Amino acid sequence: MKISSSYKFIVVCLCWLLGAKAYGQQPDTAKENSAIRQLIKNYEDAWNRHDPKGLADNYTVDATWVNWFGAYYKGRDDIEFHYKQVHTTYFKATHYYTRAIEDITYPYPNLAISHVRTGLDGDTRYPGETFEFRRMIVLVKRDGVWKILAGQNAKLEKGVK
Repeated sequence: MKISSSYKFIVVCLCWLLGAKAYGQQPDTAKENSAIRQLIKNYEDAWNRHDPKGLADNYTVDATWVNWFGAYYKGRDDIEFHYKQVHTTYFKATHYYTRAIEDITYPYPNLAISHVRTGLDGDTRYPGETFEFRRMIVLVKRDGVWKILAGQNAKLEKGVK
């Protein structure tokens, strides 16, 4: 079967246009990474102020969260309620820090996945211990603002990098 040169030209143009459209939809990663890094910093600051509302404000209204013990929280109100409980008891004197933002990837322009290394000390249930964690968070950009849509925290065992 012989394909005409005009047909080839049309196919090449369509491929180019589709590729340009897909490329044009890619996020400005420097700008978006900066906004996501700021959200992660806001979370850390709210934790260290022991501010349950400030912590919950980093989540979408329909967010889900799984803590390092496997407890599941659904919705910003449930997440805030959890933070109120723990920050008036065993997390009252904790210090939380971000060790590293390991990655931020964008499956879609308004959707990002990030892995964040964190640490925590001052948990009264474990006097003198410092814990390291790896958080996986799924972020969504709605109305121009990045928020946590879902996440899970995993406690790192000694020796895990």
